[in-house]
Amino acid sequence: MQTHHISLLTRDAEQNVHFYTKVLGMRLVKNSVNQENIRIRHLFYGDYLGTPGTVVTFFVLPLLGRRTDGKHFFNNIKLAIPQGSTDYWHHRLDDQGIEVTEIGNGLKFNDPDNIEIKMLETPERLTDWRVVPNNGIPAENQIARFLGTELHVPDPTATASFFHDWLGITVKDNVVELEGHESIDLFKSQQPEVRTRFGRGSIDHIALQVPSEKVLFDFWDKAEKMNLNREEYADRGWFKSIYVRDPGDNRIELATTAPGFGLEESILTMGSQLSLPPKFMDQKQSIIDFYAKQGVDFHDVDD
Repeated sequence: MQTHHISLLTRDAEQNVHFYTKVLGMRLVKNSVNQENIRIRHLFYGDYLGTPGTVVTFFVLPLLGRRTDGKHFFNNIKLAIPQGSTDYWHHRLDDQGIEVTEIGNGLKFNDPDNIEIKMLETPERLTDWRVVPNNGIPAENQIARFLGTELHVPDPTATASFFHDWLGITVKDNVVELEGHESIDLFKSQQPEVRTRFGRGSIDHIALQVPSEKVLFDFWDKAEKMNLNREEYADRGWFKSIYVRDPGDNRIELATTAPGFGLEESILTMGSQLSLPPKFMDQKQSIIDFYAKQGVDFHDVDD
């Protein structure tokens, strides 16, 4: 099993778009709204096609306060960069005034919302239509995919069993071993008495990919038989999803790889305007009107 995407919270859309497109060179592949609450913007970044496994998304909440990391939380974003590209990224980030720390096999730094990002070298490189053009970053150095995250929980053993017993994923030494070089690293919470509070930089959920809707529902049914905390099934248009809570009360999503972000618009124009899946199209004008009153122009966000 591989990653599909990770979804986080940001306070400032303009700052967020600048960092992930102009600094990290990812493409804004969907410029949308939260399907649970259309008054919250939802920004999706990835390779040029928005390939599952490359996607990082943000819900925009301008009044968001500071986060509190308590008994359960996701902690960072791990991104794959091609082998031999660490020096390139170190210089690029230095030039942007970003404080960078060298770690084994890569770099560590924070984004504007104080989210820890680890760039780790892997053999994968973007090729063909996956390469993001005109971002100032040579194809051989571009971010290749989303590699995983850290998960801090009261009982790592229980969470390890959750991933193994429900999804059949090998967990070794508290590392949920996804395919390739991807992983979710489990840690015991250092403040089990403190309540986790979402704020800017918090991670809402991580999504893993499944190949079909049939497999998705197989896992949904299995979760019911295992008495897991099932939240919901949702048709997001670009993919179909189920959400299940792990024993640490973290939100784990499974998402299909199809039909993809080219469902309702040309791949060539993705991210350049408000994008909505088909079931929301009858609300498009009212959504545009609402955001216009907030001073939001979806056409300008990626300038």
